[in-house]
Amino acid sequence: MKRTLLLGRMGRIAALLTLLVLFGCSDGKTGPAGPAGPEGPAAPPPIEVSENPTALVPTVTSVTINSAPVVEFNVVDQDGLPYVDLPSIRFTLAKLLPSKNGDSSAWQSYINRTEAPNGVGPGTQETIQATSDSGGTLENHQDGSYTYTFGTDITAITSPLAVVYEPELTHRLGMQLSGNDQPVANTVFDFRPADGETMGLDSREVVKIENCNSCHGKLALHGGGRIETKLCVTCHNPGSTDANSGNTVDFKVMIHKIHRGEALPSVVQGGEYAIYGFRDTKHDYSDVVLPQDIRNCSKCHDANDAATPEAIGWQERPTIQACGSCHDDVDFAKGVDGGHPGGVMTDNADCTVCHKEGGFAGSVVASHATLNADAAKDFKWNILNVSNTAPGNFPTVTFSVVNPNQDNASYDIKTHPAFSANARLSIDLAWDTKDYHNTGSGSGAANVISFNALTTAVANADGSFSATSTVALPATAVGTGAVAIEGRPAADFDGDNVYSDRLPVKSEVGFFPITDSAAIPRRQSVDNAKCNNCHQQLSLHGGSRNGEVQLCVMCHNPNNTDISRRPADPAMALDGLKERSIDFKRLIHGIHGAAKRENDFIVYGFGNSVHNFGEVSFPGIISNCETCHVDEAYKLPLAPGVLASTLDTGPLLADPSDDVNVSPSAAVCSSCHDSILAKAHMTQNGGASFDTSQADIDNFSVIETCQYCHGAGGIADVKTVHKIQ
Repeated sequence: MKRTLLLGRMGRIAALLTLLVLFGCSDGKTGPAGPAGPEGPAAPPPIEVSENPTALVPTVTSVTINSAPVVEFNVVDQDGLPYVDLPSIRFTLAKLLPSKNGDSSAWQSYINRTEAPNGVGPGTQETIQATSDSGGTLENHQDGSYTYTFGTDITAITSPLAVVYEPELTHRLGMQLSGNDQPVANTVFDFRPADGETMGLDSREVVKIENCNSCHGKLALHGGGRIETKLCVTCHNPGSTDANSGNTVDFKVMIHKIHRGEALPSVVQGGEYAIYGFRDTKHDYSDVVLPQDIRNCSKCHDANDAATPEAIGWQERPTIQACGSCHDDVDFAKGVDGGHPGGVMTDNADCTVCHKEGGFAGSVVASHATLNADAAKDFKWNILNVSNTAPGNFPTVTFSVVNPNQDNASYDIKTHPAFSANARLSIDLAWDTKDYHNTGSGSGAANVISFNALTTAVANADGSFSATSTVALPATAVGTGAVAIEGRPAADFDGDNVYSDRLPVKSEVGFFPITDSAAIPRRQSVDNAKCNNCHQQLSLHGGSRNGEVQLCVMCHNPNNTDISRRPADPAMALDGLKERSIDFKRLIHGIHGAAKRENDFIVYGFGNSVHNFGEVSFPGIISNCETCHVDEAYKLPLAPGVLASTLDTGPLLADPSDDVNVSPSAAVCSSCHDSILAKAHMTQNGGASFDTSQADIDNFSVIETCQYCHGAGGIADVKTVHKIQ
């Protein structure tokens, strides 16, 4: 929305001239008329300004430092209209200390405060913390431009920390717009006060917010007002410490420790990692689990991104502070006795003597290598053909295994040591692609046909192999089937000639017609790349099933539950259930939606192992279905053919006709919204059922009507109630 302001600066000048005329000197007599004056200036045009903006864009135009800095800036909305109602703003200011003596460069705030411990944590000492400016003045020019004068004279700071003004260094002004229900915006302005230069400066760009948000959705901290890492570092300096915990809040240390969480050596040994924030609120990160390998430093620090030229620093400039943040069981000052084989280290001057290519400890990159994942990149499965796929037949799958890094050279899986006794290579078949159910396969209602490709495959002359299923497709099979190659080659990393290290090679999926004239692929609801934003490459079931959701849904289909892995007596199960649906649409929502659920989502797996996902903390925005889904696949109604999910398999495990099911839409929604009240809403308002059969759904005895309210354009459209932009 916009509104019009009629009085600009020219208007104010005109008003002042009018007052001078009205109240000027006079002797009381009317004088003769003077000559006509020149035509006055035209009234300023009305100014269209923003009202109720959905986004704000601040732009700093200049910073002048003689004593207290003076900042000139503009604020416009998403349409470029001036925003004149700025109620709340914060400014920070820091200088960039250059790298020296092995130290990395570091931001140092000019504005600091002391914090005293309040007895809520183990800290006992008063500490220094960087903060934002206070006591400044904001002048609103009513045209979208503003002037802010700092309350702090940064050229003469002596307490609580003496910070020398060094105008020849890069400086960063941080700006936070938030509060009073206005859209949140952060921006920074890098400049060199000595000459006013703003281009080509060293600005220590080691990570960008987009890398963070690929997993977190949208980081919004400190009440939601800080959303940009470039702003974060202006306060989270090396000298800033939380008094209550005694822990530094230096960004590189704090973020590394948070993300390693429960795997921190200090936590493993029984300690905790916590920071006390606003109003002494404790934030305990001791149970944080990073959903990928902690050694994948490039996930955040992408040296190949032109926007983060300093991201390569983790490889080239190891420091006690950065390395010790993850390896917090090492006391560098004690040398060997402190767990540091390189001897006593009290500064960073000599770190690269050992930590380099050819050095005693090798390069930092080599130390953080994920050997299994890296070696797996030398293998690729290819599905070349599937034949003999009519109902009742034994399908034959022709495939190859190649090295994509060596011009797709073929592997001989019969002789290559990577496919020795500790390797695994399986071919899976499932049907039909409308929604997998696999009834009549002879191996259970929810199981795929799976056979060992290493033992059944026959070599072809062109380097490929053919393997024939040991189980026939049922005579009742219809539609389109799916074929997958999944497994793991083996490697020998320690050189003992035992190939036992599992390599998680990405699984491959293809489709073949059974009774269809041509193969019809299964719907694509989620994107593998979106999963890997957080997970790097999903690798499950002992490293056999990797990075391919289209494989997961073949087994995790609507008929499948964990009944074969659970105690026979439900009373012995951790959740007291006879079984749990592991249909993918329920399983994944149940795992990721733990914070929304009222009941822990517990699944029994291989070897009767118990997996309680009740403590999973989703790092993104749980309501944003587009974090995982593609093409608005989360919208109602669901795709035609989506089956109900089995809640109780009944007396006959191989026969889904006696299953007790939850209807499809309710199966999805109740996996997060699992409360009694939510289920009552679904059954009473949407025709959903938690006690039905697939036959009742197929013959329209049970009809879900959820889409009438929650479908596109409905009064409670999923996209609206989930606040998906």
